[in-house]
Amino acid sequence: MPDLQILAVTRFAYPGLGGYQVEHETVEERQAHLWEPARMEARFRSLEHISLRTLTSQSDDSFRTIVVTGDALPEPWRSRLVSLVSGLKGGEVVFHPARHHRDAMRDVILPRIDPEGPPSMQFRHDDDDGVARRFIARCREVWGHVHPLWEHHKRLAIDFNRGMNLHLTRQGPLVEERFETHLGVAQAIILAPNNQRTGMHFPHHRIGTLMPSVTLPDAAMWLRGVDGTNDSRIKTHMDRLKPADDAQKRMLRRRFTLDLKAIRQSF
Repeated sequence: MPDLQILAVTRFAYPGLGGYQVEHETVEERQAHLWEPARMEARFRSLEHISLRTLTSQSDDSFRTIVVTGDALPEPWRSRLVSLVSGLKGGEVVFHPARHHRDAMRDVILPRIDPEGPPSMQFRHDDDDGVARRFIARCREVWGHVHPLWEHHKRLAIDFNRGMNLHLTRQGPLVEERFETHLGVAQAIILAPNNQRTGMHFPHHRIGTLMPSVTLPDAAMWLRGVDGTNDSRIKTHMDRLKPADDAQKRMLRRRFTLDLKAIRQSF
């Protein structure tokens, strides 16, 4: 089957304007909000134990990861971020000036795609998102079935709509199993390599109106962190979360490779 250039894109407390539901008037206000110490501790916990953990554990590791943050990110966060990402094969931290979100993503992503190479598969992977260990492998399998459709349209989404909302606590994980289409987690966008827009230019909830999309409900493929600091305001869903039962804990450990003991100890 045709090859792919696969890129995971993680925004980690990036203070550019636009691209968020909670907005600020100035970059300085955005930085103060994003880099508040208690918030950063929570986001580093999810970055380490969910986001990067599930990428490191992929059964197919033929992909790259860009973690984008602000060029003014202070210590100790700066060194801590570099240290964490250094353990990820193909991982790179990009300290980028605060620009409008879409302009910044274009600046960062396009130079890392060979315009003469194979199609580019990009997926947003926020610092509290997780994907099952076979996410990359499954995307390649699906691509093998649907690439003729992409050849006609030159853009295509692969959307896995089954997963869990997840909240980390000292006592253990709180979860809610969900089916959500075009959630934006475990959703890959395949574009022509010379496309001047990136996967981050397409609002995930509108993907079905912007390009052909293949949705697969067969297996849980995503974790979506819910901890009260989310930009998307899904903290209103926290009252639906329940302590994970034994079967759900096994799924978190086996399918998503989470280390539940290490997460408890991180508190």
